[in-house]
Amino acid sequence: MTGKREKTRVVVLGGGFAGVYTAKYLTEKLRRRDDVEVELLSEENYFVFQPLLPEVAAGGIAATHVVNPIREIVPRARFRCCQIRSVDFERKCVMVSQGEGLELIAVPYDHLVFCLGKVTSFASMPGVSEHALAMKDLADAFRLRNHVVRCLELADIETDLAQKQALLTFVVAGGGFSGVETIGELHELVDRSLRYFPNVKRDEVRFALIHSQPRILPEMPEKLGLAARAILEKRGIEMFLEARVRAASREQVYLADGRSIATRTFVCTVGNAPNPIAKQAIAAGGFQEAQANGRGLGIFETDAMLQCLGRPGYWAVGDCAGVPSPSGKGFSPPTAQFAIREAKTCARNIVAAIDGKPAVRFAFKALGILASLGQRRAVAEVFGIRLTGFIAWFMWRSIYLSKLPGFVRRLRVAIDWTLDLFFPRDITQLQVFQNRRLHVHHYEPGETIVREGQVGRELYMIRSGEVEVVSTNMSDGEVSIAKLGPREVFGERALLEDTRRTATVRAIGAVDVVVMSREDFGAMVSTFPVVNDYFANLLRERHPEAMAKHPDVMPEMPPRSTGAVQPTNVVVS
Repeated sequence: MTGKREKTRVVVLGGGFAGVYTAKYLTEKLRRRDDVEVELLSEENYFVFQPLLPEVAAGGIAATHVVNPIREIVPRARFRCCQIRSVDFERKCVMVSQGEGLELIAVPYDHLVFCLGKVTSFASMPGVSEHALAMKDLADAFRLRNHVVRCLELADIETDLAQKQALLTFVVAGGGFSGVETIGELHELVDRSLRYFPNVKRDEVRFALIHSQPRILPEMPEKLGLAARAILEKRGIEMFLEARVRAASREQVYLADGRSIATRTFVCTVGNAPNPIAKQAIAAGGFQEAQANGRGLGIFETDAMLQCLGRPGYWAVGDCAGVPSPSGKGFSPPTAQFAIREAKTCARNIVAAIDGKPAVRFAFKALGILASLGQRRAVAEVFGIRLTGFIAWFMWRSIYLSKLPGFVRRLRVAIDWTLDLFFPRDITQLQVFQNRRLHVHHYEPGETIVREGQVGRELYMIRSGEVEVVSTNMSDGEVSIAKLGPREVFGERALLEDTRRTATVRAIGAVDVVVMSREDFGAMVSTFPVVNDYFANLLRERHPEAMAKHPDVMPEMPPRSTGAVQPTNVVVS
């Protein structure tokens, strides 16, 4: 008598185009077979149709209309909403955390498919991770739209011309598809919203696109890239070509050639890096890493059947895979179009491997390439035919609408687009993100961190660099009070009351400061007595009169003693 045969488990890592479509095609290929189980692991329970994100950011499409529940797309697969932590190759299981993340759970597999997209990394550009807006997922698009509307609101009532100009300057880094489509859609959002802001004139608004190469859209034929540039420049969008972002601060974007742009809106679509889980797996699992020009790319090298080289049972699809191009030159491009076709071939070959049948090679020729530029303009090449302007834009919308998963989502997007043709954009600003949090601000030499006369509501702690504290009086003009370095604090008066700053603080060199709100400060000192002791003594030392008016501002303030932590000597209120 034989025991019941155990199921073959196929585990797919990632909820993007590659992961969702691999699981979808696998379950369709397997139909109702009960000897194979497919499980998809993803941190989010929804799939984002990324090509439409710029239109979400511009308010042309409702945010929820470009997402589908993963369970709805792949109903026959088992779905696990979790964070992938590592892969244990000896035990053949994926270690994940769920919910509160208090424990690791092992998810066993027989076949493992890596569909992990790349991650955003701004490590080489100081201040960019703190001050730039990304365009990677739904939250990024939603956040960008609300930020732009807020800038228009503030600019409409701003009396300082320099501040108003910064609020009305919108900078995008990256001249690929994401950057070009983002700046095109943002331009349309602002242009169609100005009717509601009587104090903002069109000639006061500035758009700038920064790109490291000589032309934008380098993935497209040169003529289409030049046509896209001409369309954008006709609208007044400035092109900073062969330029790289060196650093960013709260109010400036610094270029490597020494130029800078004053702005309060900086969108960075560059800085993609290999997924850390993929890099960890390559190192720990003995996989071959794909290389270009002798440099490791941090992705799995696969054969033409999508199987990781030399590792049966392991597969890679999409951004984390170096799949040989069907053309014989280099790797397949990391686009959604190729990821979907790779997923179909991978699913077929996994089933073939389970059944002991021969695998097939990945073969696909791109049907076309399109880029939307906003305001009913686009550039496209479809079946070798090059189009620009309105016809390309109509083609772009038609193709992507047909590719959007689910009839209901397609219907909703079609309605959004139809209404957008006849009605103005919605400028409702929805503040759903929590701003009260500890964060880091980066400043370049000479930038003002705290300005005299401003109302202070935040505390600053210097993480690196040096600042100068200056004050202005009628007789001597600007007078230097002190210099502060790492681990010193300023702005502590804001912890007591809403009062105006009595001095200006500027960065001497490149500076990183940790900024803490009054609410976060209260939560911290109530938890850590040593921090409470430090700031209690600091406030007594620097602001005895203010402390006399606010004796209860610090919980359980200790008496002054030699055992208490002593504050530094310098102050700016």
